[in-house]
Amino acid sequence: MGKPKIGVVGYGYWGKNQARVFNELGVLEGIFDSKLIQNNNNYKFYNSLEELIDSVDGIVICTPAETHYEIAKQALKKVDVLVEKPLALKSSEVKSLMNIENKNNKLIMVGHQLHFHPAVLKMKKLINSGAIGKIKWVYSNRLNMGKIRPYENVLWSFAPHDISLMLDFVNSKITKTEVQGMKIINSKIEDTSLSLFEFQNKVKSHIFVSWIHPFKEQRFIIVGSKGSVVFSDTDEDKLKIYKTKILKSGDINIHSYRKVKISTKEPLKTQAEYFLKGIKNRKIKINNSKHALEVVSVLEECSDKMHK
Repeated sequence: MGKPKIGVVGYGYWGKNQARVFNELGVLEGIFDSKLIQNNNNYKFYNSLEELIDSVDGIVICTPAETHYEIAKQALKKVDVLVEKPLALKSSEVKSLMNIENKNNKLIMVGHQLHFHPAVLKMKKLINSGAIGKIKWVYSNRLNMGKIRPYENVLWSFAPHDISLMLDFVNSKITKTEVQGMKIINSKIEDTSLSLFEFQNKVKSHIFVSWIHPFKEQRFIIVGSKGSVVFSDTDEDKLKIYKTKILKSGDINIHSYRKVKISTKEPLKTQAEYFLKGIKNRKIKINNSKHALEVVSVLEECSDKMHK
């Protein structure tokens, strides 16, 4: 098999980024967007989704979340798919897609691109080396003055990436979930939420998301028995490690702190390269359909508790 041919469905903000990345990798065949049937930026635009699917080996779905399921269901009959998060808005839909995936020997990958961020890859190495001791607490803040979506609330819009990372780092079953959601600006859907989790291995976690925050913050923190590692995607120094110790007085003291150098490679491109490799090798381990089901199941449980 030569280079796989890739199509992009949806040419909005993420669609443009995905088209650029796959074009730079020399594998972009074309784009379909129901609102843009034209040539643009030297990209080929297809007249229908069916025509694009018939012309490629894999497609990248960058449409609104509520459309992911139907497009993926149609595409998986013939090609592999990379779907922007979340894969679907119901775990039953994810299971349906998994059945189609298995039946047709196709592959599903979800665009939780933070798994390919140099800072996250470095965090894993630091933790595995015992740099911060045993993981005790994981928490994230994803806050912004953002665009309110008509269908998905802030939990479904902002939290999938952080839930995905949390599940990967903690690697244990969730035993308890508590959620508080608030409709502060929009009376129909939640624009702010705080979710708390307890895991079987005793690790605890919280995820705070809001799109009505006065300033942008994207921070993912892992607290261990010997220190903490902080990934702040909005800071110039994206990764920092803090070492702590208990003083004779019983106080906890941060006795050292350093910035951690990381690669400047673009996560989206690394993710695209992984998807292309998966198409060739017929294997997706990172952000596969099984992981997608775990993420959507957590989102579903949080939504159920938030609306009780």
